[in-house]
Amino acid sequence: MSTSNNYPGQNILISYLKKRGNKSSYYGFLNLHYDTIATSMILDNWNDLNNAWISHFIKEVEMLGLNHEALKEKSVKAPTKVDLSKAFQPDFYKKTNKNIEFTNFCYGILHELESKTCAHPFYKYVKSNKDIKYPIDLFTINSKLKNNHYTSLSEFEEDIRQIFCNCYTYNNVESEIYSLGKELESVFNKMWTEKIIYQVKQKGDLKRLRDDTDTDNLSTEHWKKQSRILEQNKDNLVYKQVVDNALLIASSYESLVNGDIMPFIDILKTFLLTRSRMSLSTADEPVLQAIVEYFLPLKYYIPELSLVMNAKKPKGSGRFELKYISLNGLIKNQKNNYGANDLENLDKILEKENEETLLKRPYTYWSKEHQKTNKTTIEEILINGIDQLKLYMNTISKGKTVNYSSSGVFDERIKTTKSGNPNKLKGFVILAVGFRRILWRSVEEVISNYIYDRI
Repeated sequence: MSTSNNYPGQNILISYLKKRGNKSSYYGFLNLHYDTIATSMILDNWNDLNNAWISHFIKEVEMLGLNHEALKEKSVKAPTKVDLSKAFQPDFYKKTNKNIEFTNFCYGILHELESKTCAHPFYKYVKSNKDIKYPIDLFTINSKLKNNHYTSLSEFEEDIRQIFCNCYTYNNVESEIYSLGKELESVFNKMWTEKIIYQVKQKGDLKRLRDDTDTDNLSTEHWKKQSRILEQNKDNLVYKQVVDNALLIASSYESLVNGDIMPFIDILKTFLLTRSRMSLSTADEPVLQAIVEYFLPLKYYIPELSLVMNAKKPKGSGRFELKYISLNGLIKNQKNNYGANDLENLDKILEKENEETLLKRPYTYWSKEHQKTNKTTIEEILINGIDQLKLYMNTISKGKTVNYSSSGVFDERIKTTKSGNPNKLKGFVILAVGFRRILWRSVEEVISNYIYDRI
């Protein structure tokens, strides 16, 4: 492994060099992982960016003991089909269809903010005895959007954040409006991150599981669209952080595929901790599922996969669920009356609690199937989850259902193909207890003679 200073995209470069060996070339790496290069650093000159990555390439070649001279020559002299210096021309905000996309992007965020209850005090600025230096409100931002006042995302973001800055500057920390500002800012940060990452992810960017070939199958238009946004915001720390986060998510997913779940668990916990304490009482398995799906590339996950577990049982007897332990079900065993502060305190206690003690905690939940309150323990839920996953994996390994009396995959979104070589199915059970504690278990690999592709 390289001992040089870490930099965004380093793991992807090392993986490429290990796979290609002496057949590696900077040309090939650029064409395969152009997104990694384009979003790795914020530099004023794209030629500098290109030179920096050539330097990274040569250093990693040296660290891995590859044919240094031959690869160095190929890296410096090989022509690239994608010209970095020409690909990043800042013409995104001309009066074209691209400008419409930019405006719609901003409107989408603004309308979501306006729909939140906590946004009401910030919709229209009301003059008072407070002399606000830079008054701004959601109504004004809406008007500026209508009049095409904004020429960049950074200008739009700056106005939104000025609302929060005014709130914290001119109001007491203990005031209601201060709390509402914090709540709305949290909503904005989450939406902003999600939408920017989506801009970076859409149409297959990051190419996390892309076949490693030197074929020029990049979409030039896609990269121009992405690069223009980055060029306009190359000095924006928010963008840089978002891109770093996207690369971190990509790296954790690659680790997950290779059997190492810990980077994925760390990111999941980090994301859960961004949620407000008020949502501790409403979080459930669908919320956890939505968050986990957010970290997975669309092409490689099938939510709520349809399986026929036992053809003799009624439809719907087999389904997959992530396990989420609601703090409501834990605290009810201690007190009947509780609030958000009580749940947050319990969440902090559980974070540091011994795992053996945690597993023995009693848990109360409402059973929709039996229409009554049931009692169990966290350990029993975890064990049931493991048994459930094993059953699902064994069913998936059978391939597609042959007829109405057979078990297997029964989902039109999946294409199963007989494989010449056996494949391994890997599985993990993820159990979140509140937002601060996540337990996980891997299950024994299952051999399958099928290949599974999403249609």
